[in-house]
Amino acid sequence: MDMDVNNNMVNIMSNNSQAYDILIVEDNVEQAYLTKLLVEEYGFTANFVTNSTEAMQTIQSDKPRVVILDLMMPEVDGLRLCQQIRNSTGTADTKIIIYSGKMYESDRRKALELGADAFLIKPTRANMLITKIKELLHPPVQNGSYQN
Repeated sequence: MDMDVNNNMVNIMSNNSQAYDILIVEDNVEQAYLTKLLVEEYGFTANFVTNSTEAMQTIQSDKPRVVILDLMMPEVDGLRLCQQIRNSTGTADTKIIIYSGKMYESDRRKALELGADAFLIKPTRANMLITKIKELLHPPVQNGSYQN
């Protein structure tokens, strides 16, 4: 995509102030947009931002139910942002999925220690991401079925 298309997608998608289920935090606009389309295809509402400053402001103001964080971002990486979300009043209970192209066990362990609810490696099959989102939004009750 050319730069004008990228900028237009960011402006269109990030100016959506209505309530939504999922916020995607991804510095690659194309990846963010494709992830947004994917989760919407499965019935979720979504928005995306492309940097950590926007992410924290959006999380605090819009209160998405799930945040999908890229690990490698400029400014503040996904691990630090995860920690900020967990330590901020009003966002500590937000469900967090770290979605990264890095496959190091140390990154996964650190993400979970800092409060991430899940760590998925990009690219992943769509059903794995959607299943994880559903599990976080509707955790199984003791008998193994899902609550509404």
